[in-house]
Amino acid sequence: MSLNLLCEVDQLDLAQNELLFSLETNIIAINLFTYLSKTNTLYLQKKIIRFLNIPDNLDTKKLSDTLFEFVRIQDYDIKKLQYNFVSKEVLLKMNKKYLNHKTHTDIITFDYTSDNKLEAEFFVSFWAINKSAEAYSQTVENELLRVIVHGVLHCMGYNDDNKAEIDNMRKMEDKFISMFHVKHNRYV
Repeated sequence: MSLNLLCEVDQLDLAQNELLFSLETNIIAINLFTYLSKTNTLYLQKKIIRFLNIPDNLDTKKLSDTLFEFVRIQDYDIKKLQYNFVSKEVLLKMNKKYLNHKTHTDIITFDYTSDNKLEAEFFVSFWAINKSAEAYSQTVENELLRVIVHGVLHCMGYNDDNKAEIDNMRKMEDKFISMFHVKHNRYV
């Protein structure tokens, strides 16, 4: 091979290598961008707990923080939880329509949870919570906490169809209530 031809081949190889390197770099950059985009999307995805018409005296920040911690301990994550406080009449109508029950209830849960990511909508009767608090000699706050976590526990697969399941669910509800009432020291 002549020297000129060798130089042309080397230049062609060099150009091809630069092109390949450039393409590989761009592919890596695109893959990295895609990965970062996906990561940021997942990272930036909001975890929402929303309370509509909740009684004024309940600390929703503390309640949300306690729910997040409780759920995390159970190896779940919160995607979106919405609590709607409605009248006893509205909840009774919903109970009849969706569950075919003709009695008052304290909470109805619509569960959309998948892959340990909690997503649900809850309808809660403050009237029923007051009645239960009185009947079981509980504070209204504790009964409200019990009902709020009761819906979450159903989303985690807990049931209350028999005595053993009810007892297990009560233990988990009590654990949540205790977590809510623990005084947190903040160090600055």
